[in-house]
Amino acid sequence: MLKLVGAMLLVLATSLLGFQMARAHRDRPRQLRSLIRALTHLQAEVEYQSTPLPTALANVAERASPPCSLMFRRVSDLLMEKGASVQEAFRSGIAELVADSALKGADCEPIQMVAETLSTMDRAHLQTQFQLSIDALMQAEQQAREQGLKNARLWQYMGVLTGVILVILLY
Repeated sequence: MLKLVGAMLLVLATSLLGFQMARAHRDRPRQLRSLIRALTHLQAEVEYQSTPLPTALANVAERASPPCSLMFRRVSDLLMEKGASVQEAFRSGIAELVADSALKGADCEPIQMVAETLSTMDRAHLQTQFQLSIDALMQAEQQAREQGLKNARLWQYMGVLTGVILVILLY
């Protein structure tokens, strides 16, 4: 009886691990879509409403969904309270976003490119940079969606089958 309970717990644990990994693959496209929307809001705030950058970032943070909203909130706070440069604030916010989400570092490179140009370019060049970044994020979202469909199912199966194989090997 104890062996049966142990075997079930082992299969359950590996299955949960597999489903957790699958969830990360499914969340990535959704988080990229949220990042695209947030970047579009930031573009509107900066270009059309001429809102100061810390205020624009705070407004974007209110509209965006987590975890992207947390990144924009952190960048806004760093700019307002600590007086950090735009590039440093975005670097810190992006590092926090990558740590707390399913996004990869390469997914956030377009955001960093925008951050590097925010304080140095005029509106015409900013519009081009925003559009390039949004296009890059859309392409990353498409790739993430395609990979997510394959990899999510793979991780689910691997989790369950790993548990079954371990039970077979141990008993």
